[in-house]
Amino acid sequence: MKYIIALILTLLGIQTMKAQEYTFDSQMHGLSLAALPDMQSSMLPPLPVMQDDSLPQMVKPRLLPEKISFMEKGLWGENGILRTTGIAAPLTPESRRSELSLRRTMLVAHQIGGFVTLGFMVTAVYYGQKMLNENMSSRSDMKSHNLFVAATITSYSLTGLLAVLSPPPMIRRNESSSITLHKALAWVHFTGMVITPILGSMIHKRLTNMQLAHFHQASAYITTTALAASLIVITF
Repeated sequence: MKYIIALILTLLGIQTMKAQEYTFDSQMHGLSLAALPDMQSSMLPPLPVMQDDSLPQMVKPRLLPEKISFMEKGLWGENGILRTTGIAAPLTPESRRSELSLRRTMLVAHQIGGFVTLGFMVTAVYYGQKMLNENMSSRSDMKSHNLFVAATITSYSLTGLLAVLSPPPMIRRNESSSITLHKALAWVHFTGMVITPILGSMIHKRLTNMQLAHFHQASAYITTTALAASLIVITF
């Protein structure tokens, strides 16, 4: 009888130990499953973070030429006088489109004004030459000469301002062209327009100084020729 009771107790002990092992294994299995995502996340490499530098940068369009004169920059630059005072619109593609149209109009007027100025200048030279031929004795010729000299100076100044104050182009190329020759000749007739009236005023103070009168005559012819040539190269 003792042996039977001992056998029963032994069997019950074995079953209890198996139940405890099963419970322990189940707990460990659940723990491993719960920790699996964290383990996997720790084993995966970190995702790359996109930096701001990798984003496409907006390229600002160039609205003014690379080579821009001091006058153009001072007037039509991004912080030019015309923009800061509100006379011209802020620098945008739409405003530059309007400015290019204005530039075209001003340069056409500049060209027309050049021919008007040349007509006044030729007439002034005609009366000046007539005065020299008559040894400056005709008062009517002198009056006509002075009148057309004043008209020439006024027309020349206004015509020059149309070109100087016009908005800059979008692109300014370095290659030589008729514009290059036109600008070179402009320096010649501009110099003549400064010197010739000064010499003329000196003659009026000393009417008998014929040598000075001939210098004035030569300067007037050179100036007229340079102006005519600058119009020819830009028109034809």
